[in-house]
Amino acid sequence: MNTNRLGVKIILFLLPVLMFADDNAYAYIAAALSVGLSSIAAGIAVGLVGAAAMGTIGEKPEISTKALIFLGLAEGIAIYGLIVSIMILGKI
Repeated sequence: MNTNRLGVKIILFLLPVLMFADDNAYAYIAAALSVGLSSIAAGIAVGLVGAAAMGTIGEKPEISTKALIFLGLAEGIAIYGLIVSIMILGKI
């Protein structure tokens, strides 16, 4: 499967929307991208950090607290995206 074609289709789909959009539409798109991309990044980070944390806890159970703190920091990425989105929508 060629992923480049999917990107071109998305751009061609969004092009008419972006051409006739007003300033508020760009703010809504930015807010949606902020939440969406930060959620995807948080999911990837939690997956990687969680797998490493579970492996570490299996070897040294006494550092489970530190591992859970790092897992919480990875989840914070989604919260930061949500906060940025709320700030963008507050400016409209």
